Amino acid sequence: MIRCWGGNSAELRDVPEGRYSDISAGDWHNCAIRQGSGVVVCWGADSNAPDGAFSEIAVGWQFACGVRETGQLECWGTNSFGRSVLDYGQAESPEGEFSAVSAGYLHACGLRTSGEIICWGRGSLGRADAPEGIFTQISTGTTHSCALRESGETECWGLNNFGQLDAPAGVFTQVSAGAWHSCGLRESGAIECWGDDRYDQSNAPSGRYVAVTAGTRHSCALSRAGARCWGGRDDRLLELIAELAPTSVTRTVADTSSEDEGGAPPDPPTPTPTPTPTPTPTTYTAVSAGGSH
Repeated sequence: MIRCWGGNSAELRDVPEGRYSDISAGDWHNCAIRQGSGVVVCWGADSNAPDGAFSEIAVGWQFACGVRETGQLECWGTNSFGRSVLDYGQAESPEGEFSAVSAGYLHACGLRTSGEIICWGRGSLGRADAPEGIFTQISTGTTHSCALRESGETECWGLNNFGQLDAPAGVFTQVSAGAWHSCGLRESGAIECWGDDRYDQSNAPSGRYVAVTAGTRHSCALSRAGARCWGGRDDRLLELIAELAPTSVTRTVADTSSEDEGGAPPDPPTPTPTPTPTPTPTTYTAVSAGGSH
């Protein structure tokens, strides 16, 4: 069963009933893979999804990609942005066999079964310039991407306006690229985040965790006790994000009036505070942070 919390614009929290094996949250819609059948189900601003069985799903900005059970990659959605007539190709499907895929703002990256990375879509700011070598995990953000080498070291590329590429040295077991920040999970279970911290999204709580995900202006993680989130766009979003994690980190609202394009996407849907009861603590197997949820 999937639970969503935070902003509910475009009915982002209205999860279709059923059991799922994978989940990915985007800015405007979410997608998940039904357990057993491998069928992709999407909800929010775009509920379209191709037929067939998938093993992994990744949702980006108005597009999504999935790895079929055969290893082939399939992407769908829009190749442009808003009213732009430019075709960036982020919803195209590269040939070959893949073990993983990650969808960002206007680009996506896939991990081939050989361990090599290929990126496609908008290539400006270096976001599609994947490094050479063998990797075990890939994550794409707004204008940057990060991946784990076989050694466990993290390598990031793309725009570095907030230090989101400056990964700490040492071994990680997972990495997640958000809008302008990144987070990694150490072998000890500790979380380290780097990059933009104007909303406390990089102010990771102490403790031992099993998974971490970086969103637009917030981050979430899983521990044996359940889900915990920190950061947020404003007090309303922080309150909504905290529905599963009442101990989320608080922060001071930052002035964003000077933010320019710099690869930055338009604001995700503004969350509408809807009173909802705090869910009963539950054990989760995966977590994914989107734009405002």
